[in-house]
Amino acid sequence: MPPSETDAAIEVRGLSHRYEAEDGPLQALSGVDLRIADGEFVSLVGPSGCGKTTLLRAVGGLLAPETGEVRVHGLTPAAAQQARHFGLVSQDPGLLPWRNVEANVRLPLEVTGARADVGALLARVGIEGFARYMPRQLSGGMRQRVALARALAHGPRVLLMDEPFGALDEFSREAMRLELLRLWEAERSTVLFVTHSIREAVLLSDRVVVMGPRPGRVLAEIEVGLPRPRFEAQEETPEFGVLVARIRALLREAA
Repeated sequence: MPPSETDAAIEVRGLSHRYEAEDGPLQALSGVDLRIADGEFVSLVGPSGCGKTTLLRAVGGLLAPETGEVRVHGLTPAAAQQARHFGLVSQDPGLLPWRNVEANVRLPLEVTGARADVGALLARVGIEGFARYMPRQLSGGMRQRVALARALAHGPRVLLMDEPFGALDEFSREAMRLELLRLWEAERSTVLFVTHSIREAVLLSDRVVVMGPRPGRVLAEIEVGLPRPRFEAQEETPEFGVLVARIRALLREAA
């Protein structure tokens, strides 16, 4: 069940946003309401252009919505940013090519003055032997591990993930899903995860929020009752298949 107002880590109320384009305004979101509990893993799925990333950016304070309100642990997104509540991982790992792995992970600590054991962070994401490597020497999956370690450096309460595995090959993507599950099971931070993969959303999430085509709106919130800890073999179970089929049918009906 979605959390009540009193136990929500993230609250989105009546969120609407439009972008100004050359051929006129483009309505990206319309009247979105969403609540996410502390420690809950929630994925957003929907067709391209339905406002998934816009919603994530509004939660993270990276975009000021046209109307509506967002609260993160009772704070505005800007205040939550200042309190270092967020960790962000996107499809592009955004590593500085002139800094090695250790220095890239250390970067947010240098900026904020926070303290963390960088070696321990690298070990948490399985790349402790690559501290001195440069980004160009790493595979796509390894670069995403570096980006994840950097996002975790200051101990965020909320992890925002925008198609973090979208550019990876299927083998690397599967490995990163399992790595993320392992980390989340250990730390239970709140996660808002954007993906185009229904199967990925079901495997990872406590709840999948299905969004309709532009203007983006919430069509349904699907509880994922699969037992935790999750593992790859669950994708072959009838229960998993039923959830995937249900979400796919909702998206087809809205297309």
